[in-house]
Amino acid sequence: MIFGIIVLHTPPYVPLAETGSSIFDFFKAVFQHAIFRSSVPVLTFISGYLLFSENLDLKFRSLFFKKTRTILIPLVLFNLPIALIVYVAQANHLLDHEFSKQLYPFDVSTWVDAIVGLFGSPINYPLNFLRDLYVISIFSPLFGLFLRKFPWTGFLIIFIVFWFNFDGDIILRNTMPISFYAGGMAAICRWDLKRLDKYALLLLLLFLAFCIIIIIFKIENRNYLRLLSPILVWPAASLIVDTRFGAWIAKLAKFSFLTFLMQGPMLLTLWIIYQKYFSEVPYWIFWASTPIIIAVIMVKLHMYVHCAFPRTTSVLLGGR
Repeated sequence: MIFGIIVLHTPPYVPLAETGSSIFDFFKAVFQHAIFRSSVPVLTFISGYLLFSENLDLKFRSLFFKKTRTILIPLVLFNLPIALIVYVAQANHLLDHEFSKQLYPFDVSTWVDAIVGLFGSPINYPLNFLRDLYVISIFSPLFGLFLRKFPWTGFLIIFIVFWFNFDGDIILRNTMPISFYAGGMAAICRWDLKRLDKYALLLLLLFLAFCIIIIIFKIENRNYLRLLSPILVWPAASLIVDTRFGAWIAKLAKFSFLTFLMQGPMLLTLWIIYQKYFSEVPYWIFWASTPIIIAVIMVKLHMYVHCAFPRTTSVLLGGR
């Protein structure tokens, strides 16, 4: 899922309506506008499942401190240095790149927004997932009241409130609370999710078919795919869980969070380098190699800092 998010964010962004006619353009669009749009919904569903499996919604103090440590602190620590770099670059006109925030001259509200995403996406834009996940987690005791008393009525309420964006900008991704609540339902209602495993291949093929249809017909509203993604994609793990590939993926899991946190600045850096020094190299090579380069660098970096600075690394990664 994390690797998929890197592929999703590999620049430049091309709107679905402007997708080119080549085979590569179609292939790229399938991954960036469809397949890996499932990453955040699946991760959100799993987050809701884990939180309510641990009954954290009933222990607000523990919930608050745990989510602050595991989500908010990494959010701040991996936005602040980027904000400082952008400030220096803008103040001294060092880069031509147009950043999402204008941090120079200094403005308190703009900086708070850049670091924690108070009003929108933070400066390290992929971390808007952490921003929303932290807010949703803090709201989880309210979700828990619904889940334990009238789960399906609660689901309808959550769906209406967030699908139609009645919350405003409290949550940036409208489908995230719905996926999170559904994960909570799976935990509280004790759904036997493994019952879907026997349909894993069929569900995966159905998911891929939906993705291809989205690109062929250039369907801009992908919220329905996001909502269905967890039940279509998660069972597919059963296809690899007892394989060597599955075991290899499991071993790499510990490197995923640092990879997620660093992907934004890494993608921007590699994109600037490519444009400045390697623009004659075909773009498809950049697109195909960049996620792999980032993943390899992050694995090596994690191994080094974890051994050299274990306590600091633990704080940076929220205790992971």
